[in-house]
Amino acid sequence: MSEQPKESEKTIYQRDKTAKEPQTPVEKPKTPNKPKPKVKKVFVPKKTTFTTDKPMEHRVRNIRLTSEESAKMIWDILIDFQNDLAKGEMEDPDKPFHDWEKVEKFFTRLAKKYSVCQSKKLGGDLGWVYRGMTLPEQAMTPELVEEIMGLEKFVLPNPIKSKLGFHLLMICESQVHTPPEKLPEKESRPLF
Repeated sequence: MSEQPKESEKTIYQRDKTAKEPQTPVEKPKTPNKPKPKVKKVFVPKKTTFTTDKPMEHRVRNIRLTSEESAKMIWDILIDFQNDLAKGEMEDPDKPFHDWEKVEKFFTRLAKKYSVCQSKKLGGDLGWVYRGMTLPEQAMTPELVEEIMGLEKFVLPNPIKSKLGFHLLMICESQVHTPPEKLPEKESRPLF
């Protein structure tokens, strides 16, 4: 009878810790060298201040309310809406401008629903406001025009009190005021 081989007293992991399994080299498939994509810099709009000695005019929207409580409540709704939009992802570099357009549309809907001003049908649009303009009756006061001229674009100020009521104002656009030119009087010509 032949003897059975004896198992070694040392287990495999105790025998040689430096031994490695033989490995066959694996050839990687060759791929053409592709250039690494360059990291694109995202345009981040910087808030710049525009200063000029020339008179300015602003396109303004207005929600006029009769009580301070209702004005504060609608102002809170607008601020919450603006903050919710700002929390969104910032993939689009023009996102702040698109958000402001959405806030303006929301402001228009609120003006049509809640405002007690004559501009209600126009979504609270007061048009272009500048110092020295002829004021529409029952819509604005000289004090309100001065408040508007001190406001900043893209900022919803707290409700402003005037003798007409409480106003929520929104500066939509700003530009340098150019007075309208007087049209030359037509020359009188005979009809025949």
